[in-house]
Amino acid sequence: MIAACLSGSLLVSLIAASAANAHVEFNPDSVVANKHQVLSLVVPHDCSATSKTTEIKIQLPGNFDIKTFSPVGVFQHGKALKSWTEKLVTSGGKSYVDIKGPGIMAGPDMGANAVTLKFNATTPSTKGAQLKFPAVQYCTGGGSVSWIQPRPTDGSDPAESAKPVPVLNLK
Repeated sequence: MIAACLSGSLLVSLIAASAANAHVEFNPDSVVANKHQVLSLVVPHDCSATSKTTEIKIQLPGNFDIKTFSPVGVFQHGKALKSWTEKLVTSGGKSYVDIKGPGIMAGPDMGANAVTLKFNATTPSTKGAQLKFPAVQYCTGGGSVSWIQPRPTDGSDPAESAKPVPVLNLK
């Protein structure tokens, strides 16, 4: 089911979400290639104003070494959310990080209330590569936000894409 949501043919959100300037993004968004390290993905609250985030599914790039994946935790306000879990799931030949927990309100991107997902992994060895991590954020009430739209190729602000795919740059 998530594979269908994340496929390249789906370029619109599954539901209409209110316009926002928040994005799911790595912090930092550039890391060293071919290195085992902690990767941090920041998730804002882009559900409706009356709903909460309950789950985030992130598709890992095909060249990502899933054998090196290990969860670190889900954090908000610098503290681990012990009631949230991260696990690696493989379905239809693709690998996903599935993060679940009780409904929470996250803040704007990089803000104090944003949720940070951390995991250990070894990055691919291709310097200069851009790794794309399509994601779906699930909300209470059955809504969702698909972070899958292509980022602008001209290097302009990703705000030009309403829900851009999270990208990790390898240096």
